[in-house]
Amino acid sequence: MSLSVDVFVVEAGGAIRVLDVPAGCSDLAGFERWRTTVWGSDAVRSLGARFLPVLAEADLRSSPIS
Repeated sequence: MSLSVDVFVVEAGGAIRVLDVPAGCSDLAGFERWRTTVWGSDAVRSLGARFLPVLAEADLRSSPIS
């Protein structure tokens, strides 16, 4: 399996709509195994990473800063 990055829109009722990947682009972000062996690793955590280590336990969702 692959780890992917998708852009989504939260609609009025709270439903999430994942947007299509534009032609000529890819949503791939590495192997599924990277969740723990890379992004959730002690090395990444020791560098002060706060967001990517979340991938070791769950999907990471990020909202725009207003």
